[in-house]
Amino acid sequence: MMKKIFVFSILVVLILISSFSLNAAAFSAEHANFSIVYDDFKIPLTTFSIFVMPGEGIKISIAEEDRDKQYVIELNGKSFENERSFKWQAPAKSGYYPVKIKEKNKNGSGSEIKLNVFVLHPAHKMNGQYLDGFKIGSYPNIPADKKTYYSKPTGFLKIEKSLLDLNLTPHFKMNQFVTNQSNKFPQYIVLQESLLLKLEYFLEEVNKSGYKADTFGIVSIYRSPYFNKKLGNNTDFSRHLFGDAADIYIDNSGNQWMDDLNRDGKSTIKDSNILFDLAVKFDQKEEFAQLQGGVCSYKGNGVRGPFLHIDSRGFHVSW
Repeated sequence: MMKKIFVFSILVVLILISSFSLNAAAFSAEHANFSIVYDDFKIPLTTFSIFVMPGEGIKISIAEEDRDKQYVIELNGKSFENERSFKWQAPAKSGYYPVKIKEKNKNGSGSEIKLNVFVLHPAHKMNGQYLDGFKIGSYPNIPADKKTYYSKPTGFLKIEKSLLDLNLTPHFKMNQFVTNQSNKFPQYIVLQESLLLKLEYFLEEVNKSGYKADTFGIVSIYRSPYFNKKLGNNTDFSRHLFGDAADIYIDNSGNQWMDDLNRDGKSTIKDSNILFDLAVKFDQKEEFAQLQGGVCSYKGNGVRGPFLHIDSRGFHVSW
């Protein structure tokens, strides 16, 4: 009898170890075998998105260390081979334009990066405080002492229902960037490439630290000046207005509430504090210096659970 119990116990342990190993291996960073460079950002992600104005000149380069390989670029139905750096002019019409950059191997296969190019809707085409019926409100004038880190948006990304399932990056879809302002479409938001990179890299760091997350739950990303004031926020300079801030949490349970990360049986600010500590360490790493920003842990309020604020303003600050 004791022998049977011992064998059974060993089997249970092996199953638990196997289950843990599978969970630990579940997250994939989704990096290509090469990186591209855009706007001084090195991007290795298999999917990424950039935001440009109509007619804007765009330059994409293969990272210096990857230029010994051969590449094919697919753009506007055409293929260009053996390019290490290429330029083109964004279309005059606002919308979504996919580009593929492929590593060329002898057998015809290879790693690739899918680049979503979004041509923005110009801010000067707003009708008063509205763009296509979506109320944005008025942005403040930027004083001289804030111009290094703040600038009025020149264009807005249009969120349409048809694009909600599109991956902007490997682990974040367009539907996660929908505003709380309205449930109607289209919506218009401001979104910075730096925030997309920070979300992806921070997600990787969270998983490396032993906290499993395939993506982050989102409390808020973009808030228009109109909606920010409607919520009772009096500041004109919330990073959420400028497209480089996100309020996030881990939600593996799918209940739209912060998971119990410290395993004390409750979802409290202690759980968001875990993410806070990881975010501070993230900003201290030299490899992420370009993505430094604000960090703050917030408690739940009965309507939503605790969450972490992060942004990519360009320098570290916490409160």
